[in-house]
Amino acid sequence: MTEELQTLWSLHELDERLVHIHDSLKRHPEERRVVETAVAGEKARLAAHQQRLTDLRAARRRIEQDIETLTGEEKKFQSQLPLIKKNEEYQALLHEINDRKSRRSDRETEVLMNMDTEQELLSAEPAIEKALAEAQAVADARTQKIVAEDERARADAAVLEAQRAGLLPKLPQATRLRYDRIRESLGGRAVVAIAKGACGGCFRGLPPQMLQEARRGERVLLCDGCGRMLILPPEAA
Repeated sequence: MTEELQTLWSLHELDERLVHIHDSLKRHPEERRVVETAVAGEKARLAAHQQRLTDLRAARRRIEQDIETLTGEEKKFQSQLPLIKKNEEYQALLHEINDRKSRRSDRETEVLMNMDTEQELLSAEPAIEKALAEAQAVADARTQKIVAEDERARADAAVLEAQRAGLLPKLPQATRLRYDRIRESLGGRAVVAIAKGACGGCFRGLPPQMLQEARRGERVLLCDGCGRMLILPPEAA
């Protein structure tokens, strides 16, 4: 294998590691979004639960005000009964009194049912708060881990980039320009290994003559499918 091919192979190994690092960095935002979405969901569930409780209490206060109004009207009609002389007026007033009693009884039943529901909501709230706390703890732990992984990956990438920069001047200018162009256009992989008689980038089968040239290791070969530089791994030569 020529020095040029050896340099390209070393660049290939560095690039493969860099591609894996960059792929992991790309996954981090999505991983953070997943845990943040879980926390947001639990917060929304707790907020909805608390809003329902607030609405229920407001409704109960309105019902209690209705009960007070109905009770006051009933007492007023009761006080008027001794003053009524005509039977039809007396019966009409009794009808109004019974109406207020019936409506007050219905509203009192609503208050009791409302209070039962309030108690159920209050009893359920600690479990929802616990779920939120657990989701937040998971999110915080995962975020800390992602930040640490991100910092470590970027530091590793910087070291690899420095090593790559040290190798590039060893390539002939034409080869270096071609390598840079292919690497930029094909996801960071300009050089790939020949594996099982095929290109390691696009997996296109290579003709026997090209495989023989690769074994000789005398010049840079290009894949007719993807255009990447092809090298037979040293251990397979």
